[in-house]
Amino acid sequence: MSEQRVKVRTTVVTGVSRGLGAALFEQLDAAGDRLVGLGRTFTKAQQRRAAAAPDRVMLRPTDLAQPSTLPSATELADALTGTGHAVLIHNAAVVGPIGAVGSLSPEPLAHAVTVNLTAPMLLTNAFLAAVPDDAPMTILFVSSGAAHRIIGGWSVYSATKRGGEMFIEAVAAQLADRPRTRVTSINPGVMDTDMQAVLRDAARAGVWFPDAERYLTLHEQGALPTPEEVAARIIEEHLAAPQT
Repeated sequence: MSEQRVKVRTTVVTGVSRGLGAALFEQLDAAGDRLVGLGRTFTKAQQRRAAAAPDRVMLRPTDLAQPSTLPSATELADALTGTGHAVLIHNAAVVGPIGAVGSLSPEPLAHAVTVNLTAPMLLTNAFLAAVPDDAPMTILFVSSGAAHRIIGGWSVYSATKRGGEMFIEAVAAQLADRPRTRVTSINPGVMDTDMQAVLRDAARAGVWFPDAERYLTLHEQGALPTPEEVAARIIEEHLAAPQT
């Protein structure tokens, strides 16, 4: 992918196979973005898009729990050659393990810290090294209201999201004088995704989760927005070309 390309927006998105990531992928593809989807798996529709438009849609197998599988700065630099706007969206995350501290299994806890915090830090580092000096740039970290309030049973998720926000704030401060740059965390709110299903399953399994009834009720009442609705709002609010 070393040839000079037409200057279109190039967007790197993690966790594109389902939920908000899949909705972002679909809507950004429809908008004509050059896409780099990172994930362990991809949908058949995404695979067809990549086969039909290999110069514009790239699916890069990546396991965020295994940092060695993340794309390097060199690989990202190739993908960003000639871009008109370089975008990185940290979408992928895991909500588990859910439960009281002291009862959590070490492996899922370490897995969550790697996926939710370590991988975004490493990927941001590689991305910043790869972005052309003259390209407008946007970095979005999909966070959660849980980063700012205590939710019983969510200690790991809350801590990793809070840590991710602090890292993004530090990057934003570092780049404050860089023109046409936007670096921010966003709270998409609750939505009807597999993450919500994990929460409901934990609630029904009797895991320590004091707010369980709220999440069961939201689903039963149909009060959860769709990932497509949330993706459209994120794109509208945050992915306009950064201003000087």
